[in-house]
Amino acid sequence: MSNNSSARVEGYVTHEPQLRTTKTGKTICHFSVAMNHYSSPEESPKVSFIDIETWEKLADFCGKSINKGRRVMVFGQLRQDRWEGKDGRIQSKIKVVGREIKFLESSSVKTGDDASAN
Repeated sequence: MSNNSSARVEGYVTHEPQLRTTKTGKTICHFSVAMNHYSSPEESPKVSFIDIETWEKLADFCGKSINKGRRVMVFGQLRQDRWEGKDGRIQSKIKVVGREIKFLESSSVKTGDDASAN
């Protein structure tokens, strides 16, 4: 049985992307996206902050082309990282490993640029 954990996240980039190189020489880029979701029309939206990670060519593109406040749609896969904390307890975090980024129009930025990991 194949397990495919696809995800699509749309929102605004919350901080400048952090671009770095791994010990093996691969480029990785981290940023997060604020995503609104509504329970009912009468309530204020709730905000989720989703961590995004991209690799190699797409990471280079994101590091150069994405900035705080940019409205994006990210297509990718869910991934859970697990590690042991300083207190010995198991910690975990779910993120989206982006495979494709689409820039969406916003009031301050208008572009049709898109990129993918392919």
